Amino acid sequence: MDIAKELFDQAKAGGKVAERTEFLRLNETVQVEVDGQMVEVKKPTGPHRIKIIAEKRGKGKNGFTGEEQDELQMIVLEGSKQKMWNVAIKDKSGNLNYLIENLMDIEIGDELVVESKKKAKGQGYYTDIKKVASKVSGETIPTIQLDDQASEGDRPSLDGDSDISIDDLPF
Repeated sequence: MDIAKELFDQAKAGGKVAERTEFLRLNETVQVEVDGQMVEVKKPTGPHRIKIIAEKRGKGKNGFTGEEQDELQMIVLEGSKQKMWNVAIKDKSGNLNYLIENLMDIEIGDELVVESKKKAKGQGYYTDIKKVASKVSGETIPTIQLDDQASEGDRPSLDGDSDISIDDLPF
């Protein structure tokens, strides 16, 4: 829409556009037709590679009941975009949310892949969290120095100077 874009550009140039907080969305709501009626259904948005850059405790609204709840509020980087990711501290039963338990070993700055996945039995989704393996520098990888003289097949010698023949192996 040309007019809407023009109005937005004018407002932005005048500093009249408010910054919006973008949230990490693991699911989206889509409408599908079931028996001739349109029904809203949750659909996962796929894996998201994120880095947690800040966290705090806060208050938020439960998306289902609208009631106020305690949350772990995190600022994450997805690509180059900063987003908010809020996780309820307690589940429906009042117990510690499984996501909080899964996040307790994660450090600020760690890279994660988070994805909403369908539960194996019944309806609903759960959030899968996987830590991205960090690259290991060459200094921390142990190396084994073999003799300077290369033996047959470059195998290290055992019991003195004699090598084990491949024909002597029992398998």
